[in-house]
Amino acid sequence: MKQLVLDAGPLIALFYGKDRDHAICVSGFQQLSRSNTVLLTPIPIMYEVYKWLLQRLGTKQAQQILTTLQASLQPISLSEADFLQMQAIVQSLPGWAGTLEDATVVFTANLYNCPVWTLNYRDLGNFKPLTFWTPNS
Repeated sequence: MKQLVLDAGPLIALFYGKDRDHAICVSGFQQLSRSNTVLLTPIPIMYEVYKWLLQRLGTKQAQQILTTLQASLQPISLSEADFLQMQAIVQSLPGWAGTLEDATVVFTANLYNCPVWTLNYRDLGNFKPLTFWTPNS
């Protein structure tokens, strides 16, 4: 079974119709659904998506979307040991301006040995041999 790690960007674009990447993300999620891809999503990414949508769409819509996320994604919990490894990831690149959420994506992709779908190549592109998935790829 195929697996893919999701970053926040594609999820936000899927649910926020005004996002410039909305159409491609709708198409991408349809493609992933047809191929029965397991969508691994670190829980901090789900926090990030929920907060972003809550601020723009309001409580009712954000809560409805949260229910959809819970039903559609495979949430990945992180332990204290995982956190220490993510801290090492962040500290391994002193000039890196990425977030801890970005580090959870890198950590999860390495742990499960699978590609990442992101819209943020600037921060995640620093990590080799991280591979990326794009719709229709």
